[in-house]
Amino acid sequence: MTPLSENRGVRQRPEEGFRRWFVNDYFDVIVWYESARGDLTGFQLCYNRGIDERAFTWYRDKRSSHYVSSGGGDPRGATTRRMATAILQGDAGPVPEDVLQRLESERGDLDAELLDRIVLEARRYNQGS
Repeated sequence: MTPLSENRGVRQRPEEGFRRWFVNDYFDVIVWYESARGDLTGFQLCYNRGIDERAFTWYRDKRSSHYVSSGGGDPRGATTRRMATAILQGDAGPVPEDVLQRLESERGDLDAELLDRIVLEARRYNQGS
């Protein structure tokens, strides 16, 4: 288990707001803001990288979703890397509590307020699943 570190080299496009990206060997957390100092507009919590990846996505003005990735896993248990981009599909059900607890323990560069918001929105989603 390694703490999340912020990738400070994220490409920014002014017409798309401001993005932050946190990563470790298990998680990718991508966060969207109106601007560099603006309000949070959404985030995507990706976990279980490489095999059976899942992605929980929250947007301020849309319904949240939790999907399974179409790529990355090999039925024999070996990890394979595909050249194509994986597609999120299918309902992955609730975000597992152990994933949220692991996120809290590996938070690293993820500030407390943002971490709390991600966990809160995932738990709200779980209550409606």
